[in-house]
This record gives sequence, structure tokens and C-alpha cells, in this order.
Amino acid sequence: MRLGIDFGTTRTVVSAVGEGRYPIVSFELDGEIRDHLPGCAVLTGDGLGFGPIAAELAGRGDARWATESVKRTLGTLAPDDPVEGLPDTSALELVAGYLRWLRQLLVEHSNIARELDPSRPIEAMVAVPAQAGTRQRYLTLEAFRRAGFAVLGMLNEPTAAAIEYALRHVQAVSGKSPKEYVIVYDLGGGTFDTAAVSLRGRRFELLASGGIARLGGADFDTRITERALQTAAVEDVGTLVRVALHERAREAKEGLRPSSRKMLVDLGAAGLEPVVLDVADVYADCEPMIERTIAAVQAVLDDLGAMGVDVEDPRKLGAIYLVGGSAAFVPVVRMLRARFGRKILLAPQPYAATAVGLAVAADPEAAVFVRETPTRVFGVWREADHGRDKVFDPIVDKRALPEPGAAIVIERRYRPSHAIGHLRFLECSALDDEGRPVGDLVPWEEIRFPYVPDLVDHDELATLPVERHPVLDDEIVETYTYAPDGTIDVAIENRTRGYRRVYALGALR
Repeated sequence: MRLGIDFGTTRTVVSAVGEGRYPIVSFELDGEIRDHLPGCAVLTGDGLGFGPIAAELAGRGDARWATESVKRTLGTLAPDDPVEGLPDTSALELVAGYLRWLRQLLVEHSNIARELDPSRPIEAMVAVPAQAGTRQRYLTLEAFRRAGFAVLGMLNEPTAAAIEYALRHVQAVSGKSPKEYVIVYDLGGGTFDTAAVSLRGRRFELLASGGIARLGGADFDTRITERALQTAAVEDVGTLVRVALHERAREAKEGLRPSSRKMLVDLGAAGLEPVVLDVADVYADCEPMIERTIAAVQAVLDDLGAMGVDVEDPRKLGAIYLVGGSAAFVPVVRMLRARFGRKILLAPQPYAATAVGLAVAADPEAAVFVRETPTRVFGVWREADHGRDKVFDPIVDKRALPEPGAAIVIERRYRPSHAIGHLRFLECSALDDEGRPVGDLVPWEEIRFPYVPDLVDHDELATLPVERHPVLDDEIVETYTYAPDGTIDVAIENRTRGYRRVYALGALR
């Protein structure tokens, strides 16, 4: 059996492939049937625990460490970076531990357990946020593999949601339909993604994307918790208790309806009585964050316009499709409808849309074609030819169009001006008008390559100054290979002198 697995910030959802249908997998935990698994984790004397028990133990004070979201904890961490507060555990080990727990539940406590062989890897299509950094993509793939899954492929979450939209709205992708694209508004627990995805035929091509790397329902939960504690006249309750309070705030938030005027927030984890909040105050707290998401949607529409798409023609837009566990939050829907009108369409199961789309993509009978451009810019700061300035060279940008499953290969040729090449790699969400990195910046490795043959055997290039070399005239060739798993290799060769070095970036090798 093949699965689509949406490893989410707040919840993980699994959809199965079964004869043209894609049901949501359910789990039995402590006598309760669940259609999702929470993303919490806790460390006690018995080791790491995940899911519903994590928030409960954190609230009872039995935890040494806790997080309300395994996915959000990894953030910008490299795979082998240690997790703060979690002894001897890397980001990759934490995520792999959570996914092993997921696999165990699938084979022992799910409604598809009888169809899974515990001794064999489980085939799955997985996803990451469109704004996920390259290292996060690699970390996610490697964690799934270490946890006993055979990864069929990885999609950006908005692309998977667009596939689910097409499944529900077949007429939008028929040959006679004038609809050319759908805008996905994906507000999850920890990230916001928006993307324009082509709807022509059953070919899903990511046309433009944007988003906010750390904004989601968890931030709404934090604001609700803060307002509830202020109402209770309490300033500090400790990190572990907050994990449990955020879970209670999420439950209160998801229980709101358009007609709600008050909300009850359980503060029992802090030893306090429940408090009643005015819904209008909660919405006002959250509106600035929602405004940021609307601005990101408009930026994607502007990008489409720059590509020649007639965004003023309403017939070409299928919908602005709202997915993600936080998309149904009342002020989100209200503010989007006020801005975009009747084109707003809330998915029937917002929290499950990505998982269903992944399952469709995993189904060979569905015959969908997916092609995605990189969603972030990867480049390198170099020494300028003159003076002490640095210049940024974007190696991989958002316009690259790889074939499905294929690597992007990019070459740079130049004559160096310095004895040593000091290359500082960086990933960012965008470039400004002058070509400089802006937005969400993630520094990568720094490497040094000896342009001068006399330095080839020098073991400590970092101890030498980067100085101009007036007589060097060798040809240097850099070859970058951007692999589908998020890793980037660069081979640097002094072609004139006949020596080269290969560096693996952003991966455990």
C-alpha cells in the first residue's frame, strides 16, 4: 500500500491509496479514534515520547524537555545540529524518532495495519513547506528513510493541495475549462505557504510561490495563551507548562464558529481556573499576522502578472484555495473574502488536503505530472575583482525548471583574482532589486579553495589571508549539482593545472 504523509507542525495526517480513492487513515490511541497525530514531543525519565501523551506529561510537570511541535523545533537547524535542551540528540534524530513512532502506529494501531508488512519499508509520498530551506528538505527525506519509509518523492505542500483541489473539481482541469491555475493559501501550524500551480490537463507545475517561514496557527495559539494569562493576571508559567497551554488554546480556537462571541480557555495546566475571552479581542490580536499572509498572496499574483498571466481575468483562476489546519480560523476566512471576494474556497477538510494530494501523486493510476521550480535562492558571496567588496552570485534561483526527479546542474567559469577562493554559501527567500539576498536568510558552509597551485597541499587555508594575486591566469570551473533530495554538491576544478576538489553541502555524508 502507498501512502501520502503530511508531516505537519501541529498534526500529521496520512492518506492511503486504494483503487482510485484516498481515505484518511485513522489511529486508535488510548481507546480514542483519531484522524491525525499531534506533533508534540516530551522527554521524561523513560525517554522520548510523542503525540497526545507529550502535552499531558508537560502539563503535569513530569517532563525534562518538551516541544509542542517536532517540525517547528527543527526550524533552521542542520541535520546534525543538536536540539537545544535535548541532550545528545540532533535535529535529524528527533524527527526520525517521531516518524518511527508514526510508523509503529501505522503497522499496529491504524485501520490499514492489516495491509502493511511490518518487515518492509512503507512506500510514501511526502511534502515540505514551499518555503522550506534546502537543509530542511534533506533532513525530512533522510528522517523518513531512517524511520523505515521508502520515499517515493517529495512535493511542496501547496502543490500537493492543488492536486487535491483538482481531484475534487475535475471540471477545472478538463480540456474545455478556461481555468489555468489555482492559488493555494496554505496556513499550517507553523508555516504559511502560498503558490500558483498550473491546472492545464493533469500537469501540475509550480508557477510562483511565496510565504512566511515561521507564521502559522501556533502563533495564533501563542497570542490566545498570552491574552488568557493576562486575563488571569499571571505573567510567567514556565516553558513546559506553556506547551500544554498552547494545546488547550488550539482546541479553543478550533472550536470557534462564525457566530461565536466568547471563548473559554482551559488554564488547568497552570493550576488556574478557565478564563473567558472576547472573541473580538482575539481576532484583533491575530489580524496583523493574517494581513502578512494576504500580502504574500498578492505578491504571488504580481509575479504571475510579470510572467504574462492575465491575473485580471477571473475565468483563468480556479480559486484561491484555503488549506492547512489553521485556514478555517474565522478571521482568516473573513479577511480573505473581504480582499478577494467569491474566489475564496475553503477545502472541505483543510487539515487533510495536502495528505490527500500526496496520495494522489503516489498513485500510478492517477497519472499526474508534477514539476516544481526551486522555491528559494541558493548562492555564494565571493570576493570582488577590485577592492574589499563582496558580490553575491545566485547559483540556483526560482526560475530553474528541472524535469521531475532530475538534478539541476549549473556551471561557473572564471579567472580568479585572489590566491584563495573564500566562498560563503547562503540560502534566502528572495533577492532585492540590486541582486542582494533578502528575506529569510540561512547561512551555509564556508569553504576555501586554493587557486594557486603552491597552496594545494596546505592543510590550514583558513589561517591564510585572502589576498589578490596579480599574475594568476588559470581557468577555474565550479560545477553545482542540486539534487532532488535537497543536497548540493560543488566540484571546483583548476582546469589549467589539473586538480579539483568536491564538497558536499547541506547534508550528512
